[in-house]
Amino acid sequence: MKKIIYLTTFLLIITSCSSNKIKDQTPEEKKAELYYTQGTGELIKKDYLGALTNLLKAKELSPNDSKIRNNLGMAYYFREKMNLAEIELKEAISLDDKNSDAKINLGSIYFEKKKYKDARNLYEKVLSNLTYENQYRTYYNLAMLDLSEGDRKSAFENLNKSIKEKDDYCIANFKLGELYAEEYKFKEALHSFRQAGLGLCVSEPAPLYQQAITLLNLEKKKDAKIKFEEVISKFPDSKFQKMATNQIKRLAQNSDSEEDNISNNKQQTETISDSPRF
Repeated sequence: MKKIIYLTTFLLIITSCSSNKIKDQTPEEKKAELYYTQGTGELIKKDYLGALTNLLKAKELSPNDSKIRNNLGMAYYFREKMNLAEIELKEAISLDDKNSDAKINLGSIYFEKKKYKDARNLYEKVLSNLTYENQYRTYYNLAMLDLSEGDRKSAFENLNKSIKEKDDYCIANFKLGELYAEEYKFKEALHSFRQAGLGLCVSEPAPLYQQAITLLNLEKKKDAKIKFEEVISKFPDSKFQKMATNQIKRLAQNSDSEEDNISNNKQQTETISDSPRF
């Protein structure tokens, strides 16, 4: 079976800008909101030093704002200051127990530290928040946790719940495609990889490339070649362009053996990343 391109294992969330009316804010809160907005924008642009600078200023002016503390935690996380990130996220939750974004983020840090019990506890608490709009992310994270603990059945269930919440959630669809492919259920895998190419991941080469690989596994070589050509056309500057070109050459030479394809794809580690919520 052909090598699959892996996705990120868990998701981190940047809290959106406040909906508080400016007229209801004190001068300090208004200034803090400006620093918060600037810092959040820099987080999204991956300017983590700038984000940290502005979010620290926002915290100084408004230390009891849960959303500021969440995003400050994320700034610390991306600056690889895990302990400080954990402190800020715990404080964000302490200030507002309904801050599900902070719970998801803290749970994901626990996941990274392999503190699976603590991570699951937080994810399940988020599920109890019936007004949380991003439960599809929670179910996806739970699926990743299930896989880390060797529970494929539960992972399938949580991925399907994620997709039920948001049918074009590309990362969940992609992971589901991976699991189906691992079980040689290539028709189901192809459907999932096609769904993965929708939504925010329409600009990602991995779902399209994996569709082509799955078509090869289904012995649909002509269709696979068309997909490889589409990868080359749409993503000429990606690593997948070279991979697709090599696959077409192998098809032309009638030497697309399983061993050759696995060797070719082992070096590929490019992933799809989830976009932050803002």
